[in-house]
Amino acid sequence: MVFREHQGVWARQGAGRLAIVLGLVASILPAFALGGGPADWQAADIQHELELEERATQLALSPDGTRLASAEESSLKVWEVASGRLIQRLDGHRSPEVEWTLPVTGLAFSPDGSVLASTSWNPGVVPKASLKLWDPSTGELLHSLAGSQGCREVAFTADGESVWAACGRDAQRYSLATGEVVERAGQVPEGLLTASDAEAAADALPMPRQGPAHALALSEAGRHLAWAGRPPTYPAPIVRVWQAEASDGADYLVLDLPGETVARDPVTLAREHYSRELPNPVTVEQIEQRMLESGEVRVMLTLSNLKDDALRAWRYRLTFEPREEGLWELVRVERKHQCWRGPTEPEEWTTQLCI
Repeated sequence: MVFREHQGVWARQGAGRLAIVLGLVASILPAFALGGGPADWQAADIQHELELEERATQLALSPDGTRLASAEESSLKVWEVASGRLIQRLDGHRSPEVEWTLPVTGLAFSPDGSVLASTSWNPGVVPKASLKLWDPSTGELLHSLAGSQGCREVAFTADGESVWAACGRDAQRYSLATGEVVERAGQVPEGLLTASDAEAAADALPMPRQGPAHALALSEAGRHLAWAGRPPTYPAPIVRVWQAEASDGADYLVLDLPGETVARDPVTLAREHYSRELPNPVTVEQIEQRMLESGEVRVMLTLSNLKDDALRAWRYRLTFEPREEGLWELVRVERKHQCWRGPTEPEEWTTQLCI
């Protein structure tokens, strides 16, 4: 049996596979199925963590949060978020004047995620194309635009038929069909850029010790946040993809409280009541504890790859309130699960009966 702790996250597992570490909810522990309520970033969870070769300077998330584009100091990459797999390594922006790739200044996915736009600007160096449009699935370069102007911000229109880029002294809207400029303005229209929303979400994350962000990106739906940086104890730069919890709690069943509800250690009480013995070598138990802004403690206990014909995983959400003399009282227990065969997809959290 393996049992480890890191930054308030515990994981144990039967022999034969590594335990989860670094607060990482990997592909075997998919992100929460969200309800319709507003995003609660204080209760967000790390969906995946990617180790980079270099510091990331720009990030973009596809609207559905399934793909991530990262611009590092000398490379441009596309990742599959759920698995952390590198899908494409793109050629980036180049100039005939220098041998190295030019820095990427902006990244954006189209509303349907089928096109990735990248921009570049470097004082004193003339690029071949300041705005490039890529197919993120194949890595194919679809358009090379804006010549040597140098571009900064980039954003797609809501219909996905054109893209705005701040190039040279103004902003231009390019048609994806023709690559031609169809409109000019003083700047990229308000509402298309989400940098301030991403910063607000990052400020509310439940892991303040991760350090300053090198780059941020928020998905169109506002449920996924990509954070790039290098935490103080890490040997290399990383990207963390966070997924927000729905604040209305409608995606959990509320359970009756157990007989014993007061303890000095919330994690110990949670494991005593809701953990299981793990005879199956591939079964994983993960426990996360975090302090909420309200002063309450939230404990998330997840058991995945269960040796059960119907149930694939359990996830408990326990809320504790502080009491005198350093004690904590369990005031709310909620649960949802995953099914092996239905009625939902295997990686979807549900409260419906499994078949």
